[in-house]
Amino acid sequence: MNITNKFFLEDHNEFLKEIETYTQNNLAPVAKEYDESGEFPTELLPFFFEHHSFNFLISDSKENLAVFLEMIRIVSTKFASLASILLTQGLYAVSPFYSFGTEKQKDSYLKDLINGNKLGGFAMTEDHSGSDLSYLETTAWETENGWTINGSKKYVSNAAKADLFLVVAKANKLNGETGIGIFIVKRSNEGLNISDTMDKMGIKSLPVSSINLDKAIVPKNALLGETLNGEEQVEQIMNLMKLAVSMQAIGISQGSFEKGLHYLSLVRKFGNRLIDNQITQQTMADMNTNIHSAEAFTRYIILDDPQDTVEVAMAKILTANTAIETTETMIQLTGGYGYMKDSEIERYVRDAKITSIYGGSSDSQRKIVAQPWLKK
Repeated sequence: MNITNKFFLEDHNEFLKEIETYTQNNLAPVAKEYDESGEFPTELLPFFFEHHSFNFLISDSKENLAVFLEMIRIVSTKFASLASILLTQGLYAVSPFYSFGTEKQKDSYLKDLINGNKLGGFAMTEDHSGSDLSYLETTAWETENGWTINGSKKYVSNAAKADLFLVVAKANKLNGETGIGIFIVKRSNEGLNISDTMDKMGIKSLPVSSINLDKAIVPKNALLGETLNGEEQVEQIMNLMKLAVSMQAIGISQGSFEKGLHYLSLVRKFGNRLIDNQITQQTMADMNTNIHSAEAFTRYIILDDPQDTVEVAMAKILTANTAIETTETMIQLTGGYGYMKDSEIERYVRDAKITSIYGGSSDSQRKIVAQPWLKK
């Protein structure tokens, strides 16, 4: 797909061309190797920091947000694991500090997060409550000297490499005020323990772990924004995260489609290419139409209102379904070839599934879409 289009300014298109070139020349050749090893792609990250990729998130511009999310789509066409690492750094670390941090918090952390000196993680999901804030069990109690945090979090992306975490907790102030707060917890904090990296079905190079906080003490100014406005903050953070995952899902769909089309256009059976079969053409045409429709809808939301929670949920449902259906259909069309690891088509199937889970499961997004109807 030609990324030079009306959505972006000339400077933005130049940046995205560089991303596409790097993705094609440097990421595509090594994605399979990283999938097999599960290693963290440390040596691939500097390119994105050196090209100021995360600067697009220290802005209120929807156009700049669109550029960052377009980068996620491009990278996802070849190496979805790396896209997960980038979107975690961007939407779970850089963006929250920019949007909600005090000036002192921004001065302390934002520059290091943008230039890659520090990596961040977002700790919200729990064993029993999932991502439902009303059932949070992690607590933060204010003391004379700071905050004491207790609780456990699951499925924390980038945990093994993160220098700091944004931890969502039920907070209790000395003056009796209660609410949801997001707390900055450094990796060096006493009382913070990080589990071993989990083995996953897909997105193998994204390190995911549980973290445990046992009387972890953080200073008074560790409360993001120094306000118990966590519910609104989390909603805004998650809306942008869902849009990033939606663009990732589109990229996975496109990458799988391109891989499959290449095979179908080359391989001949009984004298004809597989793509010469009319049923195959119809199936591919429907898939391509669905991918373009999902992309157009998601782009519309990004540039119209990326904080429209219901429409964002719709985009996530639509794009995740598209990614799963596209990748599985490509396995069916390519047969045994697509099922083999050497084809890399099967990797897209495994990577696609996560888009219906993280950032909010498809079922939870359906609940969000249906919620307004219950008020009528």
